[in-house]
Amino acid sequence: MKRLYNEYILKTIKKPIFGFVMVGFVLVLLNLFSDLFPPDIHTALITTSYYSIAGLGFALLLGYGGLASLGTGAFVAIGSFGLHYVYRYMTQPILIAILIVVAVSIIVSIIFGFVSLRISGMYLAIVTMGLSQIIVEVIRNIPEYASGTTGGFLTNGPVRPLEIFGYRLQSNDAIIFTAIFMVFAMIIIYNLIQSPTGRALLSIKNSETAAQTMGISLIKYRLFSFVISGIYGTIAGVLSMLYLRNGNINGIGLNFALNVLAAVVIGGTKSIWGIILGTFMIFGLDLAVFQRLNLGSYSIILNGILIILVVMFYPGGLIQLFGDIKKGIKKLKLKVEQYRYGKDE
Repeated sequence: MKRLYNEYILKTIKKPIFGFVMVGFVLVLLNLFSDLFPPDIHTALITTSYYSIAGLGFALLLGYGGLASLGTGAFVAIGSFGLHYVYRYMTQPILIAILIVVAVSIIVSIIFGFVSLRISGMYLAIVTMGLSQIIVEVIRNIPEYASGTTGGFLTNGPVRPLEIFGYRLQSNDAIIFTAIFMVFAMIIIYNLIQSPTGRALLSIKNSETAAQTMGISLIKYRLFSFVISGIYGTIAGVLSMLYLRNGNINGIGLNFALNVLAAVVIGGTKSIWGIILGTFMIFGLDLAVFQRLNLGSYSIILNGILIILVVMFYPGGLIQLFGDIKKGIKKLKLKVEQYRYGKDE
């Protein structure tokens, strides 16, 4: 009985979904002990977590769909400002506001998807970058938004407080939502890449002509991948607003889109854990280390060096490096055992 119990536990632990759930559990646990960390470390943890959700959506586009889009910033801006605007100025309940923002992002995602049907590669990156900048600048120039400033939001003053089902949300409650959304985001992406949808996207990436010959609809899967990526970016923006308590998008621009691209490339375009690692390397280290030490400019240098090294020696990302280290340890262990006990005849 004990043996069967142990085997069941080991089998459960080895499932990828168990690892995803543990990520959410660790985030919640760290939030409970947030007083033990400096505020900027806590901010870096939360920021890295919700930006990794945007990275997961972008990885579906780039790693599986082969679509080099630089429009992630637009969807983060839609999520952050959209929730701010709909909740504060349209006075909708928080859940309704989130649904409205997601609906808007789906419409914008479909527009991006139709653009991808006409162009690809470098030109797609340029066009989506242009579309993203247009959206960001339109948001910044909305009169009520005062060109990117919020004028105070969700405080205990005359401004409407942020509530859900009568409960007034605090800033630190954002980590709970981040943990929940992050777990579901990882599970959904994992199931997608393991499903016929993931295989169809890979087929399109490898050869559009061959994929269409096999009956794979180019428009269907491209639009689908852009919609998923757009929703993920929007959720990241929503979580950003819940934590920062404003819809300021001045930090969302071309540099942000390039950082998301760098995070996915450095971590590994086809690995969920690689994307989490890459997001930490790009955003987490910058917030927790370089800005803390007033060395923000050096983070750009580090990012450049990492991109060069990864592209040249580990095109699969840093997760490939960890895989090689793991294999090396297994080989070393095997050699030690052979030396100690002798080789099998």
